[in-house]
Amino acid sequence: MVGSDVLGTLTAMFQPLPAISLLPLAMLWFGLGASSLVFVTIHSVLWAVALSTHVGFMGVSETLRMVGRNYGLRGIPYIFKILVPAGFASILIGLKVGWAFAWRTLIGAELVFGALSGSGGLGWMVYEKGENLETTYVFAALFMVIVIGLLVENVFFRNIEMNTINKWGMQR
Repeated sequence: MVGSDVLGTLTAMFQPLPAISLLPLAMLWFGLGASSLVFVTIHSVLWAVALSTHVGFMGVSETLRMVGRNYGLRGIPYIFKILVPAGFASILIGLKVGWAFAWRTLIGAELVFGALSGSGGLGWMVYEKGENLETTYVFAALFMVIVIGLLVENVFFRNIEMNTINKWGMQR
């Protein structure tokens, strides 16, 4: 399939490329600010989510595909009524991996952008307090990075999993 080959090639090319290495290009193209952070964050997420979604869709049984076609489903309805529910476990794994990549990229980008612009979030706090040798604040910022990661994993993704189990009758 042409789409599989293109996705495989693009993923092989860009997945190993660290998003943080795109910061110089992002700064040239978008300047210092949110647009550059969004660009590098999308790069960090895109390939893991695209690949896991593709794997999930390819894992849908031919029988289930035929059922969808027999009901007259085509295009977008076919994707959202057959492929997404059947491949959701793989898609969710990709979203979790993508979230982790995005969070690390955001903190790393804030380290760099904060150093250049003098403002930022937790990454900037780690950088600034580390430069001033304020170790307790560095640990506090790193602790907050961990807490936010745990909250997203244990509240957001767990909520999605529970709703999915209830809606589609999946096994845990």
